[in-house]
Amino acid sequence: MDIAWKLLSEAPDAVFFSRNDESDPRMGDIVRRQQENLSSDVKIGIVGVPEDEGVKRNRGRVGAKEAPNEIRKALYKFTPFAISRNKQISDLAIFDFGNVKTGATLEETHQRVQTVAESLVANNILPIVFGGGHDTTYPTFLAFAKKAASAGAINIDTHLNFRKSDPQRNSGTAFRQILDSTHSPLAPMHFVELGAQSFANSKEHYEELNDRGATVFTLGDVRKEKIEKILDIAYEIASSSSERMYVSFDLDSVQSSDAPGVSASYPTGLTAEELLKAAHFAGLRQKVKAIDIVEVNPKFDVDSKTSKLAALVVMYFLAGVANR
Repeated sequence: MDIAWKLLSEAPDAVFFSRNDESDPRMGDIVRRQQENLSSDVKIGIVGVPEDEGVKRNRGRVGAKEAPNEIRKALYKFTPFAISRNKQISDLAIFDFGNVKTGATLEETHQRVQTVAESLVANNILPIVFGGGHDTTYPTFLAFAKKAASAGAINIDTHLNFRKSDPQRNSGTAFRQILDSTHSPLAPMHFVELGAQSFANSKEHYEELNDRGATVFTLGDVRKEKIEKILDIAYEIASSSSERMYVSFDLDSVQSSDAPGVSASYPTGLTAEELLKAAHFAGLRQKVKAIDIVEVNPKFDVDSKTSKLAALVVMYFLAGVANR
């Protein structure tokens, strides 16, 4: 496979947990790693982006660059057994490609992320990207949708991330950058924001997204209609006339009691259970071809609660993929 190995560094051995017990396998036993172990049957790839310059530019609290390996520590301790599921995660061929080597600038790092993600997509490998800041979504989405005539996207987030690059891109500009990209395959009518909250967003950004034809479901909508109904509607909007879909999971969409370790915490938000329902929902959908998990900030976490939740997002997503 033609993978951009020179832009990657292996995840440390210490994050790959094993009990060395065949009767009790862990994700650390199942997920493959190291270049010589990559084969054509691999269809899911994990990539970390240890970068929080975008958060810093956005005047957020830094620390998200530590997230990829902290998420891995939690992820690789889980068992692959999903109760009441017909097929199991152990049926999937998953490879950990390690972390993208950060560049001298955020822009250089983004180019590297895009190149790595493009190499995965070209080999029909579904990328699961661990940020880092939410700016990571911009290059990953461009890679995922490079050859698509159309694409849909759902952003699960307290924030709209529709700021202008003024003067530089940052963790709050990703979706404006995507929608404004030349020949962008993402039309606003196929873009859904889910979980947006009052007092966390700009009136101008909210109105512009609506004027362009995007859909914004607030936390109030989720409380009124329940997460299952909102997910159904969001998927119908994002997948209509789209070849493929991208889902971004920002952990600050979750109330701070469930996810304290994020770049911008909020006391209200989705519950951990609601986020995991969304992850499983996305995993089951054939059109979902890439996801990211962003804004985990281990520096402010409590007992690794947020990193564990991020890792569970991966597990619930993979359980869905196994049962497509």
